[in-house]
Amino acid sequence: MNMTLQELFDDVPENFAGMEFPNHLATDSRDVIPGGAFVALEGEKTDGHKYIPQAVNNGAGLVIVRKGKNPGNLSIPVIELENPERDLASTASRKLKAHNLTDIIAITGSVGKTTTRAALQKVLSPKFNLHAPERSFNTLIGCTATIMAMPKESQILILEFGANKPGEIRELTEYFPPSIAILTAVAPVHLEGFGSVEGVLREKIEITHSASIRKIIFNNDNEYLNEAFKYVVKSMGVGEHKDSDFVISHDTSEYKIPSLSFVIAHRPTQEIARFTANIWGKHNALPLALAAAVGHELGLTLQKCSEAIKDFEAMPGRGKIIMLDDEKFVVDDSYNANPASMKASLETFAEVKISGEKIAVLGEMRELGENAVEYHKNLEQLFEGIDHVILTGDIWAKAVEKKYIFVKTWQEALEALKKIMNENNWQGILIKGSHSIGLENIVKDLTE
Repeated sequence: MNMTLQELFDDVPENFAGMEFPNHLATDSRDVIPGGAFVALEGEKTDGHKYIPQAVNNGAGLVIVRKGKNPGNLSIPVIELENPERDLASTASRKLKAHNLTDIIAITGSVGKTTTRAALQKVLSPKFNLHAPERSFNTLIGCTATIMAMPKESQILILEFGANKPGEIRELTEYFPPSIAILTAVAPVHLEGFGSVEGVLREKIEITHSASIRKIIFNNDNEYLNEAFKYVVKSMGVGEHKDSDFVISHDTSEYKIPSLSFVIAHRPTQEIARFTANIWGKHNALPLALAAAVGHELGLTLQKCSEAIKDFEAMPGRGKIIMLDDEKFVVDDSYNANPASMKASLETFAEVKISGEKIAVLGEMRELGENAVEYHKNLEQLFEGIDHVILTGDIWAKAVEKKYIFVKTWQEALEALKKIMNENNWQGILIKGSHSIGLENIVKDLTE
């Protein structure tokens, strides 16, 4: 049973006071499900209040608006708030305090948050009642939506904390203080907002200032996080470095398409287990290992974590391997890209031993600030060993030699790709770029 509207809000229509808050909250009218709540937010480009009729048509059972913007003609309850986003966050924060959770686990970092969250759900779900976001809901309203939909029987809450500018992680931490913080990486991402990688680091470690923090689990291979936490008592490092608490080691002979295989050793106890998963690249061992470290912290053996993760598959756009037939495959890494994740994916593609040719369709990396061209240029050496490279976006043309195929849109990239596929004996295709370029449409076309 969820909390009632009367328990959550001060000003509730009397005839709806005993109604339970819905199990689903959406800020996009297209995402509303029957009986769910719709929050009308005012953004830079549009005003959600314009879409209240569409939300009602889609079956909304509750609408939340800014005070003074109640349409006044709805048959469903309408809650008016001074600031819907922050007032709802305060409501969600009160709900958390009233809930007897074992732990609140929050994940932040420049890359790998959603994959780590999905792996963590696999590891912990056999033992605990979990509640986690249904998608990459890593903003204030996204975390609020996740919490407002949390069932009372939940024991552990998992959240993702994202940020595009300074202060956002601190705000999330103050509203929803985690007891366990996971830091996946610090890398040059959203530099237009943070100015430098050091600015990214300052933002990410705000999560550790939670009043409830009892454990910090971090990527020990990341130079910034290694330096920040190597002397912190509450912290545990995960990575290939031999001084990590959880040491990852790879046996390249075990690495085959479409699976990833690696070993985790818990250095303090010498406990060891092998992990396998259907996911792209050695770099994705880290999210799985971070999840295993949390599981171990919560009383699971590494072997139990391994058993839980064995059928783990990457989500679309995040290193998902799609077999087109017995040999030909597409790597769908199209959801996002930054220098660290692009480097890792290209290195993996270079290492894979296949008989046919390799094709890479790479979208430019956005939001990198004034050094964007340099970040792209530094990746050119990783094109060696890839037979055909299609580069999408204007930045690539400024950064690398002219011996590759340059296009401006995903449609042009798809046309160039199909020509290569028709004329050559290829086996593997890697597709990766910033989400706004739309390379997922190429994956859709190839796999339909």
